[in-house]
Amino acid sequence: MSHDAGFSLFEVIILIGIAQGTIISAMITLRKRQQLNKLLLLAVLITFNLLGVKILIHTTGLWHSVYFRYFPLAFELLIQPLVWLYIHSLIYVPFKLNRKHWPHFVPFAISMGYALTVYMATLSTMDLNEKDAIANGLSFNLVKQIEEILAIFSAIIYWWMGARLVHQYRQWLFDYTSTTDYPTYNWLRRLSLLCFILIGIWGLTFLLENFSIFQIRPFVYLQVFFIYLSSLVYYLGFRGYMIADNTGILAKLSQQQLLSFLPAQRSGLVSPVSNDQSSKQNLLKEQIERVLIEQKLYLDPELTIQKLADVLGSSSSVVSKVINQSFGKSFRTLVNEYRVEAVKRMLDTLQSQNLSLLGIAFECGFNSEASFYRIFKSIAGISPKTYVQQNKHFKQE
Repeated sequence: MSHDAGFSLFEVIILIGIAQGTIISAMITLRKRQQLNKLLLLAVLITFNLLGVKILIHTTGLWHSVYFRYFPLAFELLIQPLVWLYIHSLIYVPFKLNRKHWPHFVPFAISMGYALTVYMATLSTMDLNEKDAIANGLSFNLVKQIEEILAIFSAIIYWWMGARLVHQYRQWLFDYTSTTDYPTYNWLRRLSLLCFILIGIWGLTFLLENFSIFQIRPFVYLQVFFIYLSSLVYYLGFRGYMIADNTGILAKLSQQQLLSFLPAQRSGLVSPVSNDQSSKQNLLKEQIERVLIEQKLYLDPELTIQKLADVLGSSSSVVSKVINQSFGKSFRTLVNEYRVEAVKRMLDTLQSQNLSLLGIAFECGFNSEASFYRIFKSIAGISPKTYVQQNKHFKQE
């Protein structure tokens, strides 16, 4: 592909994405403490950047340089397992890389090994036509087509694994614990959707590039793909870097405890309810309301459904089922509603005079400032500060 003087708009967008990824990568590298999730984010960003460089080699005309012809940048099979491992490291803090994870990188290693072989073989000549002849003798075009098909299927598989992991974590979070300092990872859900769209664009680009379904230049779709990829670099880099180093999520639970809890919850939510069971559920619902009000269990910032079940003399799966079916909400939402009401009561009385707004939140069971403001507004409909302004008895320090 020929290239005029200067950079095209497409190339500028890709370069901006590479620059942003490079800046975030440098910031991660300069950190004093290197947690695994940050190191994996670094690997993801570097891989994104290398994929950007790969397309620029073609669009800027470097492909016609004797040293960049067949330059080994076969990273299409690396990004998928890296993103999945990154999500894993965010959700399960004790997660560590070990030998069992190496098979995930075997396809990439084979692909890169082949790319290096082709590149080294073509270095024997400076003539571009001879280089192409050598590469064709090694079935370069066929192998690359197969690799791209494998990469697309790999992306689908790892996307499903990552989306499922995020779903499991959020299901556990809302049905098992009321601790408000655990992140909800809404941004990971958005990232999952964005990645799903990316895979769709990738698949469409491959079909158009190889089968010419429509009379539109395939490179137009390739440009859309890489512009979208560049946008993901912005989003992932920013959100991933802003995550606190020690969130402590699930640090007190083993991975088996997390994953083994979920199937019981899912089966409990869909099972039919008989009349006798309905009566028992109504009775348990009343007991749940009573212990929450009388014993004020919601004031415990570490309250879990197991603790509530122990007080009720029931099982966590049964209690979770009743809360979901009879209250029509998750355990976490139910407890936070009681906490918000407790905050309101304190703001409406003279009890709040010697406490700051955040102090009141902590007194009522919240243990995270950011989550308090978010949860209060989602339940009360207004921000805590707006509610304070409407309360004549409250005196801010």
